Amino acid sequence: MASVFVLFSSSVFAEDGVKNDQILVGMSTVLSGPASFLGTSFKTGTETYIKKINEEGGVNGRKIKLIAYDDGYEPSKAVPNVNKLINEDKVFCLLGNVGTPTAMAIKPIITKEQVPFYGPFTGAEPLRSPVVKYILNYRASYYQETEEFIKGMVDVLGLKKVGVFYQDDAYGRVVLEGAKIALKKRGLEPVATGTYQRNTENIDAGLTSIMKEKPEAVVMVGTYGACAKFIIEGKKKGFNPIYMNVSFVGADKLLELLGSKGDGVVVTQVVPPPTSDFSSVKEYRTLLAKHFPGSKPNFVSLEGFLASKVFVDILKRAGKDLTRESFIKAAETIKNLDIGIGNKISFSDKNHQGSQKVYPTFIKNGEYKLIEDWKSLK
Repeated sequence: MASVFVLFSSSVFAEDGVKNDQILVGMSTVLSGPASFLGTSFKTGTETYIKKINEEGGVNGRKIKLIAYDDGYEPSKAVPNVNKLINEDKVFCLLGNVGTPTAMAIKPIITKEQVPFYGPFTGAEPLRSPVVKYILNYRASYYQETEEFIKGMVDVLGLKKVGVFYQDDAYGRVVLEGAKIALKKRGLEPVATGTYQRNTENIDAGLTSIMKEKPEAVVMVGTYGACAKFIIEGKKKGFNPIYMNVSFVGADKLLELLGSKGDGVVVTQVVPPPTSDFSSVKEYRTLLAKHFPGSKPNFVSLEGFLASKVFVDILKRAGKDLTRESFIKAAETIKNLDIGIGNKISFSDKNHQGSQKVYPTFIKNGEYKLIEDWKSLK
């Protein structure tokens, strides 16, 4: 009778996705369509670090298994994907969804099911403030990215006329709000706005609307295809403000598409350049070459790698008796964690964003350079 009770008890208290030798993790991301570079790159970076950990025996004796489904960067596909991951695949947690509209669509599911959602590839403020217990962000926010850019444009360069070109959805509107907040602090507001629709490159109306007001700088909120077309077409028409993109754009793909038109374009990043000499970036390049020899280092896969490094640290802290609650509590114990990129990671019950660091970069001679002085853009 005692043995029956023990078996019954262990099945009752077993956490979904956690076995003696395995932790099952789910991902709904964009693996096809116009924004697929983002999802495939982040997934590659994540898998690069997971492969390293699994080769070393896993975390507390458990290897990590990742299940990924394609949502095409559409909320209507992300919702059923996440429901399947949670209710059918029985994953322990979600890792690395790409995009604000998809993340916002699954946020109510996360809250209802009380499943940890770690490291989404978005800087959206509603995933950060107020703190959502089961959502843990690795990266700096879009508000922080836009503040960094507006500070450079207005405070340092003295520019007053800033326009905003944005994707007409939750992602675009969140960054638009960040730009408005940063400008309002300085007694300003956007002089012009223009939009385009997600998963298209129909930028003409938005470009025309913004050009009319002749802004000196333009905050751009979109993915690489649409943003590259906006810049190229603008320059063809003699429209030469300082073009700025937030990190979600897919900086490496943007660079490729811009070609000779890229010089001077700004991208605010949330990880250091993948060519930098930080110890974890060197480790990333070595492991990427080993596990994905055909994959070129880029900002997005580096973010996936670094976010996964912190993810594994949380799992280790949670211990052998891993539960969803112990995972969240373990994350909240992290204070000034050095992951080898010159930036410390911290969480608490009042802060579910690990990194606060923004790395402003600009394109010069076909590559990204860190901006050490905004005056160098003039």
